[in-house]
Amino acid sequence: MQRLQVFKGTFCSLDAVQRQLLIGSAVAAGGILVAYIVHRRRQVQSIPLGEGWWGAGEKPLSEDDKIYPFKVQTSDKEIEDLHERIERTRYTDPLEDSCFQYGFNSTYLKKVVSYWRHEFDWKKQVAVLNKYQHFKTKIEGLDVHFIHVRPPHRENQKVLPLMLVHGWPGSFYEFYKILPLLTENQDGVLFEVICPSIPGYGFSEAPHKQGFDSLAAARIFLTLMERLGFSEFYLQGGDWGSLITTNMAQMKPQ
Repeated sequence: MQRLQVFKGTFCSLDAVQRQLLIGSAVAAGGILVAYIVHRRRQVQSIPLGEGWWGAGEKPLSEDDKIYPFKVQTSDKEIEDLHERIERTRYTDPLEDSCFQYGFNSTYLKKVVSYWRHEFDWKKQVAVLNKYQHFKTKIEGLDVHFIHVRPPHRENQKVLPLMLVHGWPGSFYEFYKILPLLTENQDGVLFEVICPSIPGYGFSEAPHKQGFDSLAAARIFLTLMERLGFSEFYLQGGDWGSLITTNMAQMKPQ
């Protein structure tokens, strides 16, 4: 407050010309600051690509870069084992009138578990998952899983490559309902869609080394797109997928 009063007194003691010069200087300085901030925001904040190895054991001299078909499978033995473990579930009584304020309500949980045990058709779901083509390829020591959906060939049809990256908790499956809209549109642009599983999620191998982060996932997915023959492509991600795709754009902004 004292500094403000001193400034006010000093300003009032200036003549008209001096006041105009002071105001003009302040406006000019403010304009330069705003222009600098806008310029900085427009600059692409790139980050180094880096390198990594997340497989088990020592890094080999070379890595198999082939892409292999993959099919989701389950067996009667696996389903029976799951049913047995579901039936052995032990419940605690919920707090009275608590609903979900203190975690998942165990009364409702019993209904969910009963559905998984007696109603859910696991083999039918496997068939649903295999609706699209699945693949795996080794990148930085990990088996990376992805689905690759190509639109039907049409003359003079523009097709854009698009990678969709899920988040947590999530998987490649959350994109299944939108894939027909992206790949089977009769008018306008079609997309060739790649949906990978983040390492440690779905059918992608989990890292065997400490320190795996969004930068490592971004680098792996860039390698995947290059391996598929794409140098330029579109990206979309939600949750962790948003950070991963942002890192991808920062690693290769052009």
